[in-house]
Amino acid sequence: MRTPLPVTRVPAKVPRALPRKTVAASRGRNRGWEHPQVRELLHGRRDLGPEAVEQTFADDQLGLIRAGDIQALEHLIVVTGDRDAIIEQSDDGNVLTGCYRSENDCRLIFRYAYGRVRCKVRTLCDTGDVHLGFLNCLFQEVQTVNIQRPRSNRNDASGSLWTTLEFHAEPLYELQGIAWRGGMLQISSIELMP
Repeated sequence: MRTPLPVTRVPAKVPRALPRKTVAASRGRNRGWEHPQVRELLHGRRDLGPEAVEQTFADDQLGLIRAGDIQALEHLIVVTGDRDAIIEQSDDGNVLTGCYRSENDCRLIFRYAYGRVRCKVRTLCDTGDVHLGFLNCLFQEVQTVNIQRPRSNRNDASGSLWTTLEFHAEPLYELQGIAWRGGMLQISSIELMP
């Protein structure tokens, strides 16, 4: 007897890297990549990072990032889409996470472009599947990773899975950010290397 294998659907086209329209955008405020505050924080240029850096989340950054908002951190900019995000304390230190079990929508825009990105993430069993996309300097997804929620052998909802994702870009195709959609994810650190 053959059992069917799980199938992950992959769209024929690369999904748009721009966040969907938010309620704030429909009221006249532009919350896309062309938002003046994002351009100002990037200083109007997309230079290569001068040195390796690590973005962690400090106690003074704890709090809610409302849907359609922008939060500038030391090495990156958090741009939320249709859902809120939050920087909170966990049992393993501070993490950037979502407020919902599914339909999260967040972009992490690096202040400079980098050739290598390594991020440490945790998925929880009681959440939906997660989609991560590595963004190039035009904010297009060049590589995607789909993480299915961890399941035990009895499909219960206990525990979590820590994993480290690393991406090496080719020269002239450096990365400028990460797109995160779908299930709940906890990001503890992002290392950026030229």
